[in-house]
Amino acid sequence: MIKRGYEVAGIVAAVVALSGCGAADAEEAKSFPSPTASPSSVASTHSAEGAGDKVDARLTGTWGSDPGTRNLDPGSLFGLRIKDVRVELAGAHHCQGKVAKEDGVHVIRLKCDDGNTDRTVGRVYGLTTDSMTVEWEGLGADILRRAT
Repeated sequence: MIKRGYEVAGIVAAVVALSGCGAADAEEAKSFPSPTASPSSVASTHSAEGAGDKVDARLTGTWGSDPGTRNLDPGSLFGLRIKDVRVELAGAHHCQGKVAKEDGVHVIRLKCDDGNTDRTVGRVYGLTTDSMTVEWEGLGADILRRAT
């Protein structure tokens, strides 16, 4: 339970660092773990040809919501941590779930601890090594940036 608290705190801290609010100095910003995704060229997840149903390794890591995304006000920034097929969202709501490739597109399915349904099913588009867009059913799209 304590370990989970540290993980959630790390996700939230990464989001704050990405938003430009936090990390008073460069040393504090460096204390967050680096993403473990392998470098690759810019590509879309739409291409199912030859990809099979395997989840793209570039999804692995910690992602933070972009403050410029239309669905976010400054108080609702969130972080998304993806490891293998497991996904955790932390921010105003804490949600957990999985990501799977469905019809050639990565789909995130989450269940929130408090019953919130804003970001429970999302499709990943435009995945690159440092950003992606998640289109949430009934909410719209969020741009996420990889936390460094």
